[in-house]
Amino acid sequence: MLGAVLFQLQSVLFPEPRTVIGPLSEARISALQEQWHKSTGRQPSPEQKARYIAVELDRDMLLQRALELGLYLQDTIVYQRLIRNMKFLQLGEGKSDAELFEQALQMRMHLDDEIVKRRLIQVVEQQLLTDNPPARPSSAEVAAAFANRKEELRRPPLYTIEHVFFSDERASEIDSVIATITKQKLNVEDARKLGSPFLQGYRFSRQSPDQLARNFGQHFVLGLEQAHVKTQFKTQQWLGPIPSAYGLHYVWISEFEAARDAQLDEVKQQIRNELEYTAQSQALRCAIEILRAEYILDGQEVQGSLDKALDIESKEVCL
Repeated sequence: MLGAVLFQLQSVLFPEPRTVIGPLSEARISALQEQWHKSTGRQPSPEQKARYIAVELDRDMLLQRALELGLYLQDTIVYQRLIRNMKFLQLGEGKSDAELFEQALQMRMHLDDEIVKRRLIQVVEQQLLTDNPPARPSSAEVAAAFANRKEELRRPPLYTIEHVFFSDERASEIDSVIATITKQKLNVEDARKLGSPFLQGYRFSRQSPDQLARNFGQHFVLGLEQAHVKTQFKTQQWLGPIPSAYGLHYVWISEFEAARDAQLDEVKQQIRNELEYTAQSQALRCAIEILRAEYILDGQEVQGSLDKALDIESKEVCL
């Protein structure tokens, strides 16, 4: 009994030292800063710098966790990746896959390959979520999110249109062509033969303004909307000519559905998926916050800002 007590006291009075994660090298911090500058076009503030360093240290911590648990020995993706690397480098010719894998580990290849590291971090994250599963959103939460986002989820108007296209070189012909279409009461297919080729196509079914803008440009969409308003939203008629970034379009509008509020049944699964994703992200961040207690994260000269960033992260998500 005394021995058991002394053994327990030893673990309390003389605990195993925590693994130190970091500090990041100056070259690595510079690379992160350059990446930030490229994506934002500006230099990071001290708080922003502390935050992206914190994220990188968390990645190192998760990788360290994977190594401690020996996850690289169990994962088939890591196994195949290291064998592929060995064969590409033409190392260990004539050896079996198992021997190549063992040689790759001896060469510490699993510590240098970015794909392997990303995979190990992903496996640890999956394990953390398994141990700390997020709560699934209830029907009441889905309904509340729907009510709060009603305007955001509003369904846009939908147009079904066909068109006759006139390139800039043929802009002077458009009045006479329109007169011919009107006089002969040509259908859309016959009318189209009088125009120019249009690479994006000629018929666009149930397209929102954003979808039309991707094919014609925003200027065309504004012209279409204005022309349609003048007809009091009638269909089965010609509109235009309407200019776009490509030229002029004489547009036949066959169907139109006005903008409307979404119904819950239409967006229920979308909202549920988004709530589940948010809950999963928060659960993972909380699990990482708990895991940090088992390590010492060294943020070099930004340690004070780093501690503040991690504290804010914890309060925002895990309280």
